[in-house]
Amino acid sequence: MATHSTDIPPSVAVLLLCALPSLAAGQDPSPPLVVQRDSAGAEIVDATRPLWGDSSPWSVDPEPLVDLTLAGSGTPHEFFRVRSVKRRPDGSLVVGDGGSREVRLFSATGEFLGSFGGQGDGPGEFRSLQAIDNAGDTLLALGRGRVTVAAPDLTVVRTFSLAPFTNNLHYLSGGAILTESYSPGPQGNVPNEVNRHAEPLILFDLEGVRIDSIGETRGTESYAYARDGMVAGAPPLFGKTSHIAVLGQRIFRGSAITMQVEELDMTGSPVRILRIPGYPLDLSDAQVAAERDARLGRFRPGSTSVFRRLAEDLPDATTRPAYSEILVDPSGAIWLELFRGESEQEQPREWLVLDADGTWLGTVEVPRRFTVMEIAMDAVLGVREDELDVEHPQVLRLTRN
Repeated sequence: MATHSTDIPPSVAVLLLCALPSLAAGQDPSPPLVVQRDSAGAEIVDATRPLWGDSSPWSVDPEPLVDLTLAGSGTPHEFFRVRSVKRRPDGSLVVGDGGSREVRLFSATGEFLGSFGGQGDGPGEFRSLQAIDNAGDTLLALGRGRVTVAAPDLTVVRTFSLAPFTNNLHYLSGGAILTESYSPGPQGNVPNEVNRHAEPLILFDLEGVRIDSIGETRGTESYAYARDGMVAGAPPLFGKTSHIAVLGQRIFRGSAITMQVEELDMTGSPVRILRIPGYPLDLSDAQVAAERDARLGRFRPGSTSVFRRLAEDLPDATTRPAYSEILVDPSGAIWLELFRGESEQEQPREWLVLDADGTWLGTVEVPRRFTVMEIAMDAVLGVREDELDVEHPQVLRLTRN
């Protein structure tokens, strides 16, 4: 079973990955962009500064190439609680719509081509739709502990069951499915403290046969409130959660405690650890107070509900999560969505980008109200909520100058 990375011994040798540039007389040398170390069989890659500096040569165009809400009319082009937007190998687009519990297929230009799903327990139906992923030209859909495997024409091939608390899946090339689970309840929580329970990572084949457990994530922080015989739970202020992404047969795992991502092989063993040491995550008293006020703003003035008291009782956070999502593009670049608290939603949505070799490139800003779900070489796929909160699955142009 894989374990979390440990502190790096200070005695490890240091190899500069970037040669120092030629220097004019009297010019100070620039620090290397990347420093590599080896520890316990894993390569440690420390990024020291952003290659791009303060400006980004990469950009996301806010004008969509495709907007599936506007590309047609009728029910197939109405969306609610979109779980995922994916581009298929042939260029077509597939959307997992949580509201209708349908998987819908569209052409590259937005023409509706078909769907399967709906609420129910029959083959191809879902009590809830949580995630979809491409397995080559086959499609995988997860709902309430059951996986549906569909052919390219959306014909349901088979279904199989997983643990009921499975909440995400990822296809690894070679025919394996990596699943994530969540903690089902307050068992083992320490009252009136922030708790975080490890959650397993398990491999299955495309027939639903368990291959192996390959480790775990750090899970998600939760605060357990217990007062006067009442028990409740809620996310803490600036709560941290673990994230998983995959590319080929590599798994990328992050706990969001620091600006660090572990790259694992299919046995769960770390092969690389990519880090930005010293990346600033400290919170000021004003930021923590604003976050608590935002949480309390959900309640009516004078409310005495247990959940308001819980929000008042939440302990102050000292650091923010490093990121709120991990995605890996086809080049192997790792995209980390910089965390924004509930009080920070009007701030720009920015993604920090590490190149495939661990070089810290810089940050890329995405349009307001747009949630990124997949990153291709030339496009970003996701959902934009308009001013009326209508969901628009979109494809936006990504320019890499």
